[in-house]
Amino acid sequence: MAKCVKCGSDDLRTKRQNGGGYGMNKLPLGKGRNATVAMDSTVCISCGNVELTVSSDDALAKIAETWGRA
Repeated sequence: MAKCVKCGSDDLRTKRQNGGGYGMNKLPLGKGRNATVAMDSTVCISCGNVELTVSSDDALAKIAETWGRA
């Protein structure tokens, strides 16, 4: 079972690929209507810590194509 990285609690809630029409759960790739990828959101119910993750292989491939290396 997953644990919170901040407090160690296992009371986490996740919403997968929570892109929606608006909101912070979309990662921009560039210009255009479809130039975003959806992220998963995980919230710790104990401390409120929020973690955003890109878990889709297709989305990770799009990021690799459009973003430069750090």
